[in-house]
Amino acid sequence: FPFRLRARVLSGFAVFLALIFPAIRRRIQGNLNAIFPDMPTEDVTRLYKHNLRVLRNMINEFCEEPRMTRRFVDRYIVYHPDRETHARLLDRGGILVLGHLGNWETMGVGITHVTENDLYVFSKRHSNPWSNDWVERTRATQNIKLIYTDESPRIALGLLKKGRLVAFISDQDAGKSGEFFPFLGKLASTYQGPALFARMTDVPILFLISYYDEQDRLHFEIEEFQRPNWNSKDDPREWEREFTYRWVKHLENQVRKHPGDYYWLHRRWHTRPENENQIQSHWAELEQKYGPPDHSADRMSGRL
Repeated sequence: FPFRLRARVLSGFAVFLALIFPAIRRRIQGNLNAIFPDMPTEDVTRLYKHNLRVLRNMINEFCEEPRMTRRFVDRYIVYHPDRETHARLLDRGGILVLGHLGNWETMGVGITHVTENDLYVFSKRHSNPWSNDWVERTRATQNIKLIYTDESPRIALGLLKKGRLVAFISDQDAGKSGEFFPFLGKLASTYQGPALFARMTDVPILFLISYYDEQDRLHFEIEEFQRPNWNSKDDPREWEREFTYRWVKHLENQVRKHPGDYYWLHRRWHTRPENENQIQSHWAELEQKYGPPDHSADRMSGRL
């Protein structure tokens, strides 16, 4: 099925689904209204329509993934600051931190087309074995390998020590076992996997985002991300909390720049803490005292 034709078909299908399943529209627009309460209705509607187009692109590009070539990548992926910087940073290996902003699947393809380094992505197994095998085979066509969350963490540690790339898409609801961090004005249960591996290794850390333009090209940004500038052995748990707080806040800043490209359908704030007011006050006091953290600075070191 031709890529552009499939895109047009999926555009109509996305609108059709939103009409027959009003919960889709309610969840996307509800999240936008909750995060941006002062945004005019027409702007919320515009972002909603853009978000549907992003969802269409995600489905279309995943179907196309086995056939994505260098020609496709050159046409539909724009590297920032440039392709050479991506190659230089990725060749070194390290921890990749990203969220559900833009298209994380196509970002993986973009990575494998600028570096010969091996890319591994942490992933949760699908409950449906057929679906899981299909996703795994599709990613394998672009040399994207998976580490499942039920496997030993030693696998990822060994890969990082060998200079490989290990990616974490960690802005998912972590349930009751997760720790709550402020994200877009609401507390969100958050996985701390990136923080754990950042503390246990000295490999580079890279922060990745992507977003679409009006021509449906995916803009792919990469930057180096700094660890907290104090000895993690002094307090491993606090070090991991600070690291997590920094990347969550940095992702929040990027979502505010590109709100139409965030995956508003996923249930990011589904789990609620029992002591929500107390936790909110804790984070509010820290930000008021020290200011919102700059991920490249060290204003809040050891104080979370």
